[in-house]
Amino acid sequence: MREIISKEPWWAVPPKPGQDESELEWGWLVHYNEGEPRFEFVRKRPSDSEIRQRKSCRITPTPE
Repeated sequence: MREIISKEPWWAVPPKPGQDESELEWGWLVHYNEGEPRFEFVRKRPSDSEIRQRKSCRITPTPE
């Protein structure tokens, strides 16, 4: 049986250096347990609040 283990806001393509989060295409990285653990990217944009509160996939500012 297909079961969702976790679901996190994630970018479709990693940002370029200095690129702002607002310019990125966002979706959901869904982790399923289907015998073997499996990930799938779902192209449905999370809310701005969900993006800000995400635990992973952070953009670290580059020092100038």
